[in-house]
Amino acid sequence: MASLWRQFSKLSSVANVYAKACLQQSKVLANRPIFGSFELHRVMAVSSAVSQSKCASSSSRQTTEYTPPSPYRNPGPRRYGYVPKMFAGGVLPRYGRRPLPIPTYKQPDNWSKKKALFGQNDYIDILGSGNVHPVDLMRGPEWLIGFNGNELQRLLRRMRFQGNKLKTLYPTKYFQTRKRINFLYKKYNNHRISKNR
Repeated sequence: MASLWRQFSKLSSVANVYAKACLQQSKVLANRPIFGSFELHRVMAVSSAVSQSKCASSSSRQTTEYTPPSPYRNPGPRRYGYVPKMFAGGVLPRYGRRPLPIPTYKQPDNWSKKKALFGQNDYIDILGSGNVHPVDLMRGPEWLIGFNGNELQRLLRRMRFQGNKLKTLYPTKYFQTRKRINFLYKKYNNHRISKNR
Protein backbone atom coordinates (compact mmCIF):
# COMPACT_ATOMS: atom_id res chain seq x y z
CA MET A 1 0.00 0.00 0.00
CA ALA A 2 2.88 2.34 0.84
CA SER A 3 4.60 1.62 -2.49
CA LEU A 4 1.38 2.39 -4.40
CA TRP A 5 1.08 5.68 -2.52
CA ARG A 6 4.68 6.62 -3.44
CA GLN A 7 4.06 5.88 -7.12
CA PHE A 8 0.86 7.95 -7.05
CA SER A 9 2.67 10.91 -5.45
CA LYS A 10 5.40 10.68 -8.15
CA LEU A 11 2.79 10.63 -10.89
CA SER A 12 0.99 13.61 -9.40
CA SER A 13 4.25 15.60 -9.23
CA VAL A 14 5.00 14.76 -12.91
CA ALA A 15 1.47 15.83 -13.83
CA ASN A 16 1.95 19.13 -12.00
CA VAL A 17 5.19 19.83 -13.89
CA TYR A 18 3.54 19.00 -17.23
CA ALA A 19 0.53 21.15 -16.35
CA LYS A 20 2.75 24.15 -15.56
CA ALA A 21 4.59 23.75 -18.87
CA CYS A 22 1.34 23.54 -20.79
CA LEU A 23 0.01 26.58 -18.98
CA GLN A 24 3.04 28.62 -19.97
CA GLN A 25 2.67 27.50 -23.58
CA SER A 26 -1.01 28.40 -23.56
CA LYS A 27 -0.15 31.90 -22.31
CA VAL A 28 2.30 32.26 -25.17
CA LEU A 29 -0.30 31.09 -27.67
CA ALA A 30 -2.93 33.33 -26.16
CA ASN A 31 -0.79 36.40 -26.96
CA ARG A 32 -0.82 35.50 -30.67
CA PRO A 33 -3.71 37.17 -32.57
CA ILE A 34 -4.85 34.26 -34.82
CA PHE A 35 -5.41 30.66 -33.80
CA GLY A 36 -5.27 27.72 -36.09
CA SER A 37 -7.55 24.78 -35.57
CA PHE A 38 -4.64 22.58 -34.47
CA GLU A 39 -3.38 25.16 -31.96
CA LEU A 40 -6.89 25.76 -30.56
CA HIS A 41 -7.35 22.05 -29.92
CA ARG A 42 -3.95 21.97 -28.24
CA VAL A 43 -4.87 24.88 -25.92
CA MET A 44 -8.15 23.21 -24.95
CA ALA A 45 -6.36 19.94 -24.17
CA VAL A 46 -3.79 21.76 -22.04
CA SER A 47 -6.49 23.60 -20.05
CA SER A 48 -8.42 20.37 -19.41
CA ALA A 49 -5.20 18.67 -18.25
CA VAL A 50 -4.52 21.56 -15.87
CA SER A 51 -8.05 21.36 -14.37
CA GLN A 52 -7.75 17.56 -13.96
CA SER A 53 -4.36 17.88 -12.23
CA LYS A 54 -5.81 20.51 -9.85
CA CYS A 55 -8.75 18.21 -8.98
CA ALA A 56 -6.40 15.26 -8.42
CA SER A 57 -4.13 17.29 -6.15
CA SER A 58 -7.10 18.64 -4.14
CA SER A 59 -8.63 15.16 -3.79
CA SER A 60 -5.30 13.70 -2.65
CA ARG A 61 -5.02 16.51 -0.09
CA GLN A 62 -8.54 15.81 1.13
CA THR A 63 -7.90 12.10 1.59
CA THR A 64 -4.87 12.81 3.73
CA GLU A 65 -6.30 15.67 5.83
CA TYR A 66 -10.06 14.98 6.14
CA THR A 67 -11.43 12.46 8.63
CA PRO A 68 -15.15 11.75 8.50
CA PRO A 69 -17.20 12.41 11.62
CA SER A 70 -18.20 9.46 13.77
CA PRO A 71 -21.76 8.21 13.22
CA TYR A 72 -22.15 7.87 17.00
CA ARG A 73 -22.88 10.87 19.18
CA ASN A 74 -19.99 11.80 21.39
CA PRO A 75 -21.42 12.18 24.91
CA GLY A 76 -20.22 15.08 26.96
CA PRO A 77 -19.16 14.90 30.58
CA ARG A 78 -21.88 13.11 32.56
CA ARG A 79 -23.44 15.00 35.51
CA TYR A 80 -20.92 17.81 35.14
CA GLY A 81 -20.80 20.02 38.21
CA TYR A 82 -22.67 17.57 40.46
CA VAL A 83 -20.97 17.01 43.81
CA PRO A 84 -22.37 13.97 45.68
CA LYS A 85 -22.87 14.56 49.38
CA MET A 86 -23.32 10.91 50.32
CA PHE A 87 -20.43 8.78 51.50
CA ALA A 88 -19.63 6.16 48.85
CA GLY A 89 -16.52 4.63 50.34
CA GLY A 90 -17.95 1.33 51.56
CA VAL A 91 -20.15 -0.08 54.30
CA LEU A 92 -19.61 2.68 56.86
CA PRO A 93 -22.90 4.53 57.47
CA ARG A 94 -21.43 6.69 60.27
CA TYR A 95 -18.03 7.56 58.84
CA GLY A 96 -16.19 10.03 61.06
CA ARG A 97 -18.79 9.88 63.86
CA ARG A 98 -18.97 7.90 67.07
CA PRO A 99 -20.98 4.70 66.52
CA LEU A 100 -24.27 4.32 68.35
CA PRO A 101 -24.20 2.17 71.47
CA ILE A 102 -25.23 -1.43 70.89
CA PRO A 103 -27.57 -2.80 73.55
CA THR A 104 -26.22 -5.70 75.57
CA TYR A 105 -27.61 -9.09 74.64
CA LYS A 106 -30.13 -10.52 77.09
CA GLN A 107 -30.73 -14.22 77.16
CA PRO A 108 -34.50 -14.76 76.67
CA ASP A 109 -36.26 -16.48 79.54
CA ASN A 110 -38.70 -18.83 77.89
CA TRP A 111 -40.02 -19.99 81.27
CA SER A 112 -40.92 -16.59 82.66
CA LYS A 113 -44.30 -16.25 84.37
CA LYS A 114 -45.80 -14.38 81.40
CA LYS A 115 -44.69 -16.96 78.82
CA ALA A 116 -45.22 -20.06 80.93
CA LEU A 117 -48.78 -19.14 81.94
CA PHE A 118 -49.82 -17.71 78.58
CA GLY A 119 -53.31 -19.00 77.64
CA GLN A 120 -53.78 -20.89 80.87
CA ASN A 121 -57.47 -19.90 81.11
CA ASP A 122 -58.43 -20.57 77.48
CA TYR A 123 -59.78 -24.03 78.28
CA ILE A 124 -60.50 -23.64 81.98
CA ASP A 125 -63.94 -25.24 81.60
CA ILE A 126 -62.33 -28.31 80.02
CA LEU A 127 -59.20 -28.59 82.19
CA GLY A 128 -60.73 -27.41 85.44
CA SER A 129 -63.58 -28.69 87.56
CA GLY A 130 -66.13 -26.46 85.79
CA ASN A 131 -66.73 -24.17 88.76
CA VAL A 132 -64.85 -21.20 87.20
CA HIS A 133 -66.19 -19.45 84.11
CA PRO A 134 -63.94 -17.45 81.75
CA VAL A 135 -66.10 -14.36 82.46
CA ASP A 136 -64.98 -14.52 86.08
CA LEU A 137 -61.35 -14.08 84.94
CA MET A 138 -61.96 -11.11 82.63
CA ARG A 139 -60.69 -7.66 83.51
CA GLY A 140 -62.20 -4.35 82.43
CA PRO A 141 -65.20 -2.08 83.07
CA GLU A 142 -67.91 -3.88 85.00
CA TRP A 143 -70.57 -2.95 82.47
CA LEU A 144 -68.57 -4.56 79.64
CA ILE A 145 -67.59 -7.88 81.25
CA GLY A 146 -69.60 -10.70 79.71
CA PHE A 147 -71.64 -8.34 77.50
CA ASN A 148 -72.85 -9.26 74.01
CA GLY A 149 -75.13 -6.87 72.14
CA ASN A 150 -75.40 -3.80 69.89
CA GLU A 151 -74.41 -0.20 70.67
CA LEU A 152 -77.82 0.82 72.08
CA GLN A 153 -77.86 -2.11 74.49
CA ARG A 154 -74.27 -1.37 75.53
CA LEU A 155 -75.03 2.28 76.31
CA LEU A 156 -78.20 1.39 78.23
CA ARG A 157 -76.22 -1.12 80.27
CA ARG A 158 -73.57 1.52 80.98
CA MET A 159 -76.21 3.99 82.16
CA ARG A 160 -77.61 1.34 84.49
CA PHE A 161 -74.16 0.76 86.00
CA GLN A 162 -72.68 4.29 85.93
CA GLY A 163 -75.61 6.66 85.25
CA ASN A 164 -75.54 8.47 88.62
CA LYS A 165 -71.75 8.74 88.63
CA LEU A 166 -71.67 10.23 85.11
CA LYS A 167 -74.47 12.65 85.93
CA THR A 168 -72.63 13.94 89.01
CA LEU A 169 -68.96 13.91 87.97
CA TYR A 170 -69.05 14.03 84.13
CA PRO A 171 -72.22 15.89 83.05
CA THR A 172 -70.97 16.46 79.47
CA LYS A 173 -70.30 12.74 79.00
CA TYR A 174 -73.72 11.95 80.48
CA PHE A 175 -75.41 14.40 78.08
CA GLN A 176 -73.57 12.96 75.04
CA THR A 177 -74.49 9.40 76.08
CA ARG A 178 -78.19 10.26 76.53
CA LYS A 179 -78.17 12.05 73.16
CA ARG A 180 -76.62 9.01 71.48
CA ILE A 181 -79.18 6.69 73.13
CA ASN A 182 -82.09 8.83 71.83
CA PHE A 183 -80.64 8.83 68.31
CA LEU A 184 -80.06 5.06 68.26
CA TYR A 185 -83.53 4.41 69.69
CA LYS A 186 -85.12 6.33 66.79
CA LYS A 187 -82.80 4.73 64.25
CA TYR A 188 -83.45 1.14 65.31
CA ASN A 189 -87.23 1.69 65.64
CA ASN A 190 -87.48 3.33 62.21
CA HIS A 191 -85.52 0.49 60.71
CA ARG A 192 -87.85 -2.02 62.32
CA ILE A 193 -91.01 -0.18 61.17
CA SER A 194 -89.84 0.10 57.58
CA LYS A 195 -89.13 -3.63 57.55
CA ASN A 196 -92.64 -4.44 58.79
CA ARG A 197 -94.22 -2.29 56.08
